[in-house]
Amino acid sequence: MKVALYGRHIKSKNFKAFYEKFTAILTRYDIAYEVGIGYGAFLAEAYGIHCNACKDTPLTPENFACLISMGGDGTALDTLSLVKDSGLPVMGVNLGRLGFLATIKMDEVEKAIIALKNGQTIIEKRALIHIESTLEEINQFPYALNDFVVQKRDTSAMITVKASLNKSFLNNYWADGLIVATPTGSSGYSLSCGGPLIFPGSKSFVITPIAAHNLTVRPVVIPDTHELEIEVSARAETVLITLDSRSFIVPNNTKLTIRRAPFHFNMIHPSSTTYMDTIRNKLLWGADKRDEN
Repeated sequence: MKVALYGRHIKSKNFKAFYEKFTAILTRYDIAYEVGIGYGAFLAEAYGIHCNACKDTPLTPENFACLISMGGDGTALDTLSLVKDSGLPVMGVNLGRLGFLATIKMDEVEKAIIALKNGQTIIEKRALIHIESTLEEINQFPYALNDFVVQKRDTSAMITVKASLNKSFLNNYWADGLIVATPTGSSGYSLSCGGPLIFPGSKSFVITPIAAHNLTVRPVVIPDTHELEIEVSARAETVLITLDSRSFIVPNNTKLTIRRAPFHFNMIHPSSTTYMDTIRNKLLWGADKRDEN
């Protein structure tokens, strides 16, 4: 068995000790590993870790059992642009804080590696957003795992987003912005703006306004088989669009079509872990100090 390792080029005081412990666990269970040449150069420069397994082997299921993301949810989101539509599953190890995507905590790593080695894992197929536009910089990789967001820039006045669903007019959103989130992304920005949690596999997207001017406007859950067309207008000459952690400054009056992507992102985790476990642990559901007495 062979896995690929990925992390962001961000220095952390505890990372070297974790990385050395983690790779030792992989070696103990006879799991080969590889890091990309660019990431290997970063490890050498930032931490003095000299890797003999630095190659740029294509990230496909034929070459690796999975890609292991070492970091937080942002690091896990980055892996979409690496694995693309290859089908290679991603396992997220959480070195950050919240960890809805990178769900495996540092003290659970060995248990997760044993499960991977023994085939005791589950692969969840996560729906993706596809953006259709005439903007070349977006078209280079027009996909998002978490969410698509359009919003005003800086302290400018609110924007107007005209939204149509399957060619039928839905609403004019007067707001600071609009979020279209997948079930995966429903626990992110959308949740903080009042959107619902949606279980993976629900085959739906949620449209969540950011600070809507009309109090009657609420998040709307739509089937992911529908197409959402939006047209953005603002007093400013440009607005900000994000696809997960990638940002683009685009002209006012931009038109976009949002639909489900034709492929999935595969998340792999131990079969003993469920989405309900994740939301209880991360959001402290059911936690009451009175139960400790």
